[in-house]
Amino acid sequence: MNAFTWVEVTTAEQAVAQLSAARGGSALLKAGGIDVLDRLKEGLDAPERLIVLRRPTAGSKSTLSEISEIPASRLPDSITRLLPAGNAGDAPQPRDCLRIGALVTLAQIASHPTILRALPALAQAAHAIATPQIRAVATIAGNLLQRPRCWYFRSADFHCRKKGGDECFALDGENEYHAIFDNRTCAAVHPSGAAVALLVLDAIVEIQTASGTRQQRLSAFFVSASQQGGDVKRENRLEPGEVITHLYIPLPSPDERSLYLKSKQKQSFDWPLCEVAISVRRAPSGAGSLLQAARIVVGGVAPIPWRAKAAEAALLRLSKLDIESVRAIAQAASDGARPLAKNGYKVPLCQGVVAQAVMQILSNA
Repeated sequence: MNAFTWVEVTTAEQAVAQLSAARGGSALLKAGGIDVLDRLKEGLDAPERLIVLRRPTAGSKSTLSEISEIPASRLPDSITRLLPAGNAGDAPQPRDCLRIGALVTLAQIASHPTILRALPALAQAAHAIATPQIRAVATIAGNLLQRPRCWYFRSADFHCRKKGGDECFALDGENEYHAIFDNRTCAAVHPSGAAVALLVLDAIVEIQTASGTRQQRLSAFFVSASQQGGDVKRENRLEPGEVITHLYIPLPSPDERSLYLKSKQKQSFDWPLCEVAISVRRAPSGAGSLLQAARIVVGGVAPIPWRAKAAEAALLRLSKLDIESVRAIAQAASDGARPLAKNGYKVPLCQGVVAQAVMQILSNA
């Protein structure tokens, strides 16, 4: 690990100023630091300054380490405009939201009463990440921004495309844990379990820039190399010198449910082989279908959290809960899959995890 200067800040504005400063050399932001410290040891990053965003002291006005409910009447217009619309073509309506500060830990999220009650997919995802010791330190923003765990990317011996090279070594190499979707340029999978749950819950990310704040749907925040504006060397649209400050999550209505499931090789703690988050809204009685809204996001299978749109469409056509219908939904979840030589098992695994999630959420809804 190279030598660097340690700079402590307590606000997002201070962090942005330090990241943008010309003096002192290149800079990297650290909060919980779980992934940052790994990258420093692996030589993926070699900053001359490490900007450490500390949790605010007691009595400060900062909300970076707080979880709070924001009523619709106090919601900023910039957030309201990004909320999910009701019926097709309707403008988004103000809605009570949960605001989560960027420095909130995964352990806080996993045990928060409002999240456990109203947003169980997020609590379940946070609880399934890593170990209790890591969850007590790791922040929600850090989890969203961590880099892929592909062994070729993490190894100094391979100059892969994600590091500016000309080859994805996983495509013809050891790829049993790699992507089955959108994997032609880079086969690394996105590592954030929290992102899978937050996407299914229509979360909005707020970002501090040098000129103020900007907001973006989390569904547009993550980007793969094949998407417009994508770059194989990045996984999201956070620009240099910007800092995530908050996440806003619309609180569900009484007829909405969410769920998260994770399949892993080592059951104590491990990275997912496949994970899924699902949210549904029940249709009124006599509507002809069980649901009026559904969203399915799959993780561990693509360079970004993967929206299973064909499975969502099949789920919305569901008029009764039976094995054949659930099997059709599960098969639709793997539409477009392009497995590599050693990860073909992920196709039926993805189908099985989605089928389990559908059965579980509709049986309990």
